[in-house]
Amino acid sequence: MRTSVRGRRVRQATEVDVREGRAGDRAFIEQVLVERWASPAMVSRGRVRDAGSLPSLIAESDGVPVGLLTYCIERDELEIVSLDALREGVGAGSVLLQRASEVAMGRGCRRIWLVTTNDNLTALGFYQRRGFRLAALRAGAIDQARRLKPGIPPRVDGIVVRDELELERIVVPATPPEVRLHPVSEEQRTLLGNLLQLYTHEFSAWRQMELGEDGRYSYRYFDAYFTEPERHAWIIRQGKAIAGFAMVRECEDGRHDVSEFFVLRAHRRGGIGRVVAALIFEALPGEWEVRHDLANDEASSFWPAVVEAAAVGPVERRIVGPPEAEVEHAVFRFSTE
Repeated sequence: MRTSVRGRRVRQATEVDVREGRAGDRAFIEQVLVERWASPAMVSRGRVRDAGSLPSLIAESDGVPVGLLTYCIERDELEIVSLDALREGVGAGSVLLQRASEVAMGRGCRRIWLVTTNDNLTALGFYQRRGFRLAALRAGAIDQARRLKPGIPPRVDGIVVRDELELERIVVPATPPEVRLHPVSEEQRTLLGNLLQLYTHEFSAWRQMELGEDGRYSYRYFDAYFTEPERHAWIIRQGKAIAGFAMVRECEDGRHDVSEFFVLRAHRRGGIGRVVAALIFEALPGEWEVRHDLANDEASSFWPAVVEAAAVGPVERRIVGPPEAEVEHAVFRFSTE
């Protein structure tokens, strides 16, 4: 149920790059899942996931997709929901699995796991050669899975498909070098303004943001962060290096809102964002609101797990879009105390 790589072949000397799936990849992802798994619906542990809507990693060679991995992070575990090598012999599966491990470590996950079926001998060999071990055997679980996804075949290569096997690999979360938040002072006004330019330029990839006549993006609330006590701004430093910034405002109902949050690309994937968010929530305990554009794939894979880890009690999540808001985005409300 979890990998379509069949047989072992000699790897060719082909350069394979991995990138995160984007909103524009949805049709491609669903096409792969339909071709390889009959539908985007994937069944494990007695529940169905729509793999087409999950975070994904795409392996490419010379700009051509050669592999796809979809995953889900819940609490401190990353589940590999699907893994498909679209071209044999280039190492796409290994590269995707390595990147998934990096994502898991950066997000503070303690283990990576997946479910396959008793007939998938190739998957069992592939994962065990890469450090995975059998964590559970659910005998007869495929009978229940077929009620949720009737397209699961009864036999593959003469083997009756009837059992689920759960494989896992324990990971040690990456510990980023010293990360600190420095409140922005009047003397750092120019520094924050320059960082906002980088942030807004990146933000313009999914929102319509136009430059002013001076060649700079405007930020209408900039001065307020130096005059209004209910607004907070920090410079993020990793060791001595500037790594980004964060801005928070207090809403009329007393709830804190993460207005802007930016980690420079050179400092991402090491868990810095997760540490910074925890420091902010610790500095201002109470009721919180976090929003992110659904078109922002990195934010969509980052904030749900971060919010879940910080929340004390239930998390309220809703989707807001036109006409209430300019673009479709997710809104999380929760408490940290």
